[in-house]
Amino acid sequence: MPASLNRRQLLSRSTAAGFFMVAGQWLWLTPQEAQARAFEPQILSPDQCNALSSLGDAFVPGAAAGGIAAYIDLQLQAGDDSLLIGKYLGVDTSAQTGFYRAAADNVIALTDESTSLQTFIADMAADSLSNWAGPPASYVLFVLRADALDVVYGTPEGFDALGIPYMAHIKPEKPW
Repeated sequence: MPASLNRRQLLSRSTAAGFFMVAGQWLWLTPQEAQARAFEPQILSPDQCNALSSLGDAFVPGAAAGGIAAYIDLQLQAGDDSLLIGKYLGVDTSAQTGFYRAAADNVIALTDESTSLQTFIADMAADSLSNWAGPPASYVLFVLRADALDVVYGTPEGFDALGIPYMAHIKPEKPW
């Protein structure tokens, strides 16, 4: 990747598309397409993907359908070329997999049918989840929310939904 490209330019140039396993075949898809076709995660477990999708959608409605789990799983495979926001906030790319697995495992372990996601999110923001393990919950919330925002609004369609003209320096060759 040329050093002159930044994260936003890469996102706007469709680099979030990649190869996803769907029904035993590798297909070049966007995260949204991969999610719609029931992709098979390569790094995270299906339960972890479901947890991150639910939480991401609670942060930013549309993140689950936009493919946040597929996006995160794909970017975890990218290593140093990851576009996940954590990389730009000091989460070393070699630690990203552990970071997202821990986040998902906390959601799985600490939520149940009686826990609303909104209450869980409020407790994350206040770092008041007593059995939370790993990086501070409020930091995880910040990182996952930023990833969800990228998936939902980091596209020409996302800009349209906000009523903002999409004026990328380099327009993507195809939508992601």
